[in-house]
Amino acid sequence: ASNSEMVDKLEGLLLQWAKQIEQVLTESEQMRKEADDIGPSAELEHWKKRMATFNSLLDEIKSPHVKKVVGVLQVAKSRTLKHWKQLDISITSAANEAKDNVKYLYTLDRFFGPLGKCTPTSMLEHIPSLINSIRMIYSISQYYNTSERMTSLFVKITNQMISTCKAYLYQGVNKIWEHDRNELLKRIQDCTQLNKEYQETFHRVKEKLRESQNERQFEFSENYIFGKFDTFCKRLEKIAYMINTIENLSDLQNVKLEGIEKICIRYQTIVTTTKSKNYDVLDLRKPEFDNDYTEFQYQIQSLYQSLQSYVDSWFEQPLTTERMLELLAKFERIAGDQLDLTEKYLMVLQRYGRDLELVRKLYQKQKDNPPTPRNIPPVAGKIMWARQLFRKIDGPMKILKHKPDILKVAEMKKIIRNYNKVAAVLLEFELLYHRGWCQAVELGRQGLNVSLLVRHHETRELFVNFDPIILRVLYEAKYLYKMGLEVPELVVSMCSHEEQIKDLHIK
Repeated sequence: ASNSEMVDKLEGLLLQWAKQIEQVLTESEQMRKEADDIGPSAELEHWKKRMATFNSLLDEIKSPHVKKVVGVLQVAKSRTLKHWKQLDISITSAANEAKDNVKYLYTLDRFFGPLGKCTPTSMLEHIPSLINSIRMIYSISQYYNTSERMTSLFVKITNQMISTCKAYLYQGVNKIWEHDRNELLKRIQDCTQLNKEYQETFHRVKEKLRESQNERQFEFSENYIFGKFDTFCKRLEKIAYMINTIENLSDLQNVKLEGIEKICIRYQTIVTTTKSKNYDVLDLRKPEFDNDYTEFQYQIQSLYQSLQSYVDSWFEQPLTTERMLELLAKFERIAGDQLDLTEKYLMVLQRYGRDLELVRKLYQKQKDNPPTPRNIPPVAGKIMWARQLFRKIDGPMKILKHKPDILKVAEMKKIIRNYNKVAAVLLEFELLYHRGWCQAVELGRQGLNVSLLVRHHETRELFVNFDPIILRVLYEAKYLYKMGLEVPELVVSMCSHEEQIKDLHIK
């Protein structure tokens, strides 16, 4: 009876241990509750803890105390031992699984540091080795080769990349809007490039595996692995659009035009509202951003509509071609292709066509006796007049010829022909007078070469042999030289002694 009581007590003790072991096994098989942004280092830590737990259980099972209890129950042929042996097998299997998984996950540990500390750019070089190492684990590991576990590992790697990108985007600032536009756009580009390279490398390895049917294939849910990173990059694209829009419109504040103040105030309100938000714009769990982004788009579109109306009102006024182009340049710089300026350029063409005709008629009327400024020598004055007319038609043409859409218009082709005709006539006019002056100087070269000091043939006294034409030649040459026209070397040399020549003339 005493032996029976002892066996009952030992069976009760074994069942108590079994219950504790079952609880550990049950808990280990339950779905792990993890944060949705947890990184791959947590995967290694999980299996290390699991290995420690089951190794500790194995040590307990193999301890002398437990062995004695099991030994007595074996002699007593207790039925509880069958269940105990099954638990022993389960614990041994779980311990072996944890040990094997830790061994393979440790091969990835060298990548976990760079994933957490590198910039997205410097992380790029580690991606091929990382994914190839994962492929090896998938191929040769005994326990970690399930689709579920590999997908979970990839998701954690994706999470870590996103966390690193967030830290990179916030580096040096409290709000990403505090970055200079170019710096922020560069960082956004670095993050999107990381996502692109990550997915491309994954697909290259996947395609390579298809060449070898003996190896396990990468048949994982790509949407589950990469979906979050894609969503993050779409958020970055929206932020890039917002910062580009804000910066492009910032020139509004530098435009000094009557009536634009109200539009400037609306712009400043949009900027202040956007940048004053207190939530983390990179947190995908925050729904506020999408609402604010929609509102931002609406406000900006409304602003562009007001700007379009403002431009329209300016072009209802009588403006010169130059003023029209000046205004269009300002509005293009501010709003780019958000404004419809095609009609305005057609108005410019009409006005410019009239300018060409006006210049042509003015040339025909004044070419024989052009109006020249006072105190300007005749040849230089005529060339100045021709150049002034040329500038009148050349300035607008320099702008219009760089507008591809305008060049396609039939009216523009006609205007180009007229421009070429008028420009050729004006350039020929300049060339004609300049060449004529140079030839006149060459004909008078003998007079310019004579000695300035000569002796009277009777009195033998020195006197200045000076022709007043010399001063007129020097005066003309000085202006022509300043205008960038070629002047004979002899005249250039004389110009350098102009003051001495004038002194001799006075004497």
